[in-house]
Amino acid sequence: MADKSVTQQLLECEARSWIRRGYRTPERLEQLKAMLKEKRRSEANVIKLVDEMREQWKRRAEWLTGGQEG
Repeated sequence: MADKSVTQQLLECEARSWIRRGYRTPERLEQLKAMLKEKRRSEANVIKLVDEMREQWKRRAEWLTGGQEG
């Protein structure tokens, strides 16, 4: 993880946090987007977060097990 920027690490952590809180379905993602826009987060940042959430969802086995698959 040392080769990742701090910004990327923070984005990954935030994405995982929202996933853990149950924002996994299209309906819940729409709720999250609306909430973040109300808090004045830019459209580009919301899209970036949702994209990262999708990436983290694909890799969830890694971070749920701490990288210890099997």
